[in-house]
Formats: sequence, C-alpha cells, structure tokens
Amino acid sequence: MSAFWWILLSVVLVLSPMSMLKPTARQKRLILLRDTARQLGIKVTLTPQLLEPGLKLEGAAYRWLRAADASPMPGYLCLMRKEPERERGGLWQAGWELVKGRRSFLTEEQQKFLSSWLETLPEDVFAVEWGSATLAIWWHERADSVILEKIHTGALALLALNSQPFVAVARA
Repeated sequence: MSAFWWILLSVVLVLSPMSMLKPTARQKRLILLRDTARQLGIKVTLTPQLLEPGLKLEGAAYRWLRAADASPMPGYLCLMRKEPERERGGLWQAGWELVKGRRSFLTEEQQKFLSSWLETLPEDVFAVEWGSATLAIWWHERADSVILEKIHTGALALLALNSQPFVAVARA
C-alpha cells in the first residue's frame, strides 16, 4: 500500500508544475487584445522609454505609423494624465498635461481633434506620444478589443489630419 502513495506523490509532484504553464485569464485577454492590435496594423511594444531623468514610461505602447508620404510633424509631443500630487508640465486640458513639446507643433484642427480624442480614451491610458513617425498610447491594457477598435479609428483620423508645414530656422 505504501508503494501506491509514493507513486501518487511522484505523479502529483511531476504534474503540478505543468498547471502553472497554463495562461491566466488576464494573459489570455492580453493575447487576444494584442492579436487584434496586430490585425489592425498597430505595433505593440513593451520596452520602457526614458523621457527625461526621473520620468519613464512603462507599460504597453500601441503605435500607429504615419504614412510615408505624410508631411512631417515639426516636433514631438508627450501628454500624460495629470496626477493630483505631481506637476510635470503645462496643462493641456482637464486631466492631461503637456510633458514634452509645444502646442504650436499642431494645427488648430489637430489640437481640437486631439483634445476630443483624449476624452474618449480609457482611464488606463496614461500617456500619448505624437512625433514625426508615430502616434502612440501608453496604457495598462485593461480594455477589450471593441474599445481598441474605437481608439484605432480615432488614431487613424488624427494621423490623417495635415501637419503644419515644417519651417527650418536659419542660424547666423
């Protein structure tokens, strides 16, 4: 009888780590969300980005590439959700502050559309970057594919707006 218990214990010890290999419900949801993003043409990265000393973006970045023939944006913007206990930059609108860049990089139309798009973003989006090559959101991925598709539609519309012409400043 004792041999039976030793065999049973051995089987349990061998099989129990296998149950840890199964993805959790959150991991399954993230897989579906990231697959949807790839199907929509969104590049997903998990690499942290240092904006300046003491300010790092960490989380998932979902990036939309600008069209190759689009006029270049004259600068780079980074907006972050405003935290009550911390002041990082100038206020963009209620709940968002401009951490890098200038409002003047955008046309009036782009500023208005960006402001309305920011209001539609889920609460777990904590940063938006917009540069000459990409538009990106940084978030904790707590939304589902339906919300991602709404974000995607807004991002494409935002990227479709014409940029201000880039004016090079001559230095003496």
